[in-house]
Parts: sequence; C-alpha cells; structure tokens
Amino acid sequence: MTGTPRRDFDDADRLIDGYLDESLSADETTRLMELLAEEDDVAVRFARAALLHDRLHDVVAGDALAVAGGSDHAAAAARHGSSRWLTVAAVLALTALFALLLRQPASTASAAGLALDRIVVAAGSAADREYRIRVLDHGPGGVPPVVMSGGRGRKPGIDGASLFVRGHDRFVLVRRFGDGSEFITGSDGTTGWAVPPGGRVHLSRDPRRFRRGVPGERQDVPFIDMRSGFEELRRGYDLSLADASPADDAAPGRRLDAVRVAGRPRGPQAVRAWIGEDGVPTRIEIDGLPPEDGMPQSIALELVSRADLGEAFFDHGSHHAADRAVDWE
Repeated sequence: MTGTPRRDFDDADRLIDGYLDESLSADETTRLMELLAEEDDVAVRFARAALLHDRLHDVVAGDALAVAGGSDHAAAAARHGSSRWLTVAAVLALTALFALLLRQPASTASAAGLALDRIVVAAGSAADREYRIRVLDHGPGGVPPVVMSGGRGRKPGIDGASLFVRGHDRFVLVRRFGDGSEFITGSDGTTGWAVPPGGRVHLSRDPRRFRRGVPGERQDVPFIDMRSGFEELRRGYDLSLADASPADDAAPGRRLDAVRVAGRPRGPQAVRAWIGEDGVPTRIEIDGLPPEDGMPQSIALELVSRADLGEAFFDHGSHHAADRAVDWE
C-alpha cells in the first residue's frame, strides 16, 4: 500500500490513543478496526503504541500498589490481570502485520523488522508459554556425564528442561537430575528463588538472581524476557526473513534469521525463530554460544503449551512442600 494520507494518519493516532485508554465510542472503534485491516502503516503504529502502553501501565500499576501498601504478590497479580486485555488489542494489529509480511520480499530488512515487531509485541503480553529446551550441539567436550542429585552442589544440565514464561519478568525453569528429581529456579517478578530436591529453599530480592541457567542469559540475549532478548537482536544482528521449508514442522510460514554483526563482543553467533501467526515464536534455535561452564553451544526452545498456569505458579510456594525451610540471600 502507498500509506495513509496525513489527515487520516492524524485521525489514526487519535483513535489508537483512545483505544488504549478505553475511551472510544462504538463507531470510533469500528473505524479503527477498518484502518487496521486496510492500512499497513496504521497496523505498525498500533503495535508499537500497544507495546509502549503496556510497559507504562506495568510501571504505574506497580508503583500505585506499592504506595497503597499492597503486597508484592498483589502487584504482580495486578500487572498480570491488567495486561490480559492487551493480548486482544495486539492481535488486531498483528493480523494486519502478518498479511503485510506475506506481501513483502522475504529478504528485505523491513520485512524482518516487522517480524521482530510482531514477536516483541506478543512477548509483551501476559500470556503464559511453556518451552522445552533441547541441546543440538554439546560443544567440543561432547555429551556431559549425568548429574545425580546431592552431587556437591552440581546442577543438572538443561537438555530436556522445561522453561515457563509470563510477560517479561516471570519464569520457572525445571531441570532434572539423572535420578528424576528436579532442581527448580524461578521468579514471580519481584523475588528470585531456587528449590533444590532437598534442604532449604533459597530466596533473593533480586528477581534475576537465579536466571543464569537459562539459555542466552549470560550473553545479554535473555530468552526469559523475550521482549528484551529479541530487541537485543535488533541492535546487534543482521536480520532477514525467509520462508520456512516444507520440512520445518515447527512452524510453517516465516522464519526470522539473526546473524551477529562483526565486532559485537557478546551474544550467540546466530538465532533463528519460527513465528506463529500471532507473533509467538514456536521454535527458537540459538547457535554459537561460547563454551563456558559446560554450557552447550547450540540449543533449541520448542513451544509446548500456551495454557494459563494460574496466579500462583510463578511463586516458589507452588513448587515445594509448605514445611520447607527457606533462606533469604
């Protein structure tokens, strides 16, 4: 499309602002829906505005509850509930964006940038996602020995681990020892925690304290916070968009390829993301991770489920018996 005339563009901005503030009339909402369906530029502007609005809403809601004396868990619950509506709003723009991607040449930077916009908007919503982690290349050391629980503080590897994420700050990572017992780390957005198979539960007021076992966390491409992780790709990687081959069962349609630019000191060599129609990555492959601390060099995150996990899932208390002793760091 050639784009929206200036007067209609101004009107679109007004309608977008009104929609995000929930102040539009029925007729105005209908007009906005028409613009989203017809005008690519409006869809892009809506998606970016929705993402910014969600970030600001999270900050204001959390601060307001803190001033009023609300608990950390209440603040997290408020952020979760207040963001739910954004999923519906963003889908309106994402549908138009997806139609635009189908018309764009696969090799253009603009198409890749739009694909990244869709991922970032989808990642900013409060929807729950479960990924299974698979190791594709263990690196020069080969497959590491199996780690059993109680092995002098050693942690199990991430091959076969389950990663649950919500929004940009809540996660649960479940790694399994060779005897089947679990080592679970996570954050509810305000508290970081670790639940070993036995002994004390470890808590920290730093919500990032126990994220180092997650792929990409040590290389400044955090895939717990997928919004920040994919934004980092925009800054330090060459992006392209390709049609997924018929053999790509993970996600037919489009694949975003990101290759690290020369001179960038950190980060994996390449990232590939298969994108669902709603912007949620159904598979992410991370290649060229540095071989540090026995971490693998190539992994994949495969989307398993989008089921709602409930408010308590990201709290440590959901993952251990009520009588377990806890230590604050």
